[in-house]
Amino acid sequence: MDGSAQKASEEIFFTEIQASDLADNLVDLYWFAQVMDAGSFSVAANNNGVSKSNLSRRLSQLETRLGVQLLHRNPRFLSLTSIGTEVYRHATKMIEAARNATDSVQRALDIPSGKVSIVLPAILSNWLMPVLLNFKNTYPRIQLSLQTADSTQDINAQSIDLALSLFSAPADSSQIVSRSLASIHFVNVFSASFKNSKQANPILVNIAASPSSNDNNPSLVVTNYQHALEAALTGFGHAFLPLCACSAAINSGELKFYSPQEEHRTLFAFTQPHRGITLATRVLLDYLSLHISQSRTTGILPINLA
Repeated sequence: MDGSAQKASEEIFFTEIQASDLADNLVDLYWFAQVMDAGSFSVAANNNGVSKSNLSRRLSQLETRLGVQLLHRNPRFLSLTSIGTEVYRHATKMIEAARNATDSVQRALDIPSGKVSIVLPAILSNWLMPVLLNFKNTYPRIQLSLQTADSTQDINAQSIDLALSLFSAPADSSQIVSRSLASIHFVNVFSASFKNSKQANPILVNIAASPSSNDNNPSLVVTNYQHALEAALTGFGHAFLPLCACSAAINSGELKFYSPQEEHRTLFAFTQPHRGITLATRVLLDYLSLHISQSRTTGILPINLA
């Protein structure tokens, strides 16, 4: 074999190896991003239904093929090397591009599908459940998974596509994209069983994301607004609550206004940009925004009308 033929053969062989490595790398870069998003091999394995040993083996093979160390492994946490940080950035862009490719097909077919994991405050469930049911009937191929939580501090550590919150994103959550959806009217109410408003002490809602309270003698301390509503109905004292959640009890006479104090709080929608917003999530966000813009629910105002 002459020199030129040998060189051509080596180039073909080298190209084939590169193509094979690229195919393996694309898969393993996905798992690399999943591990970093989850913060550990065990959480990533649990989230994706694979074994921890399989993930560890894949990342070791990826590092071997690339010829670099991507992670500093520690029993308690993982951290990226300098080159790992750059590779992770490219991997997340690759995953977002893959999702966008799938979304483009779904948009062309006009049949949004997939799973959307949502977290929302339980106090707004009575308002939002009918909205979510109408959404599900409109988009039957989108599967909804629902959790309730008032605090937003752990959203980054969970597999959540969309979170609705009555509090702004934590200051250290740089990865969260925040959108203002609506203005929620809060009023101060207490049980009609009290003969005199002076008998009612405050019910303190102690949420990590909430501002500190000046109430020194609460009758009860609770960790979410739904419990505060139930406590107010039971007769523990007075509490600031969304008007949309207690208007029925006010109209029936079970609750009455404790004071003329009122305030408006923003309902935020949070997503995580590094994971990419799926088409199903975008469709749900658009649906919620449209519903709120047309809403006649007491105590709910579109943010541009608040």
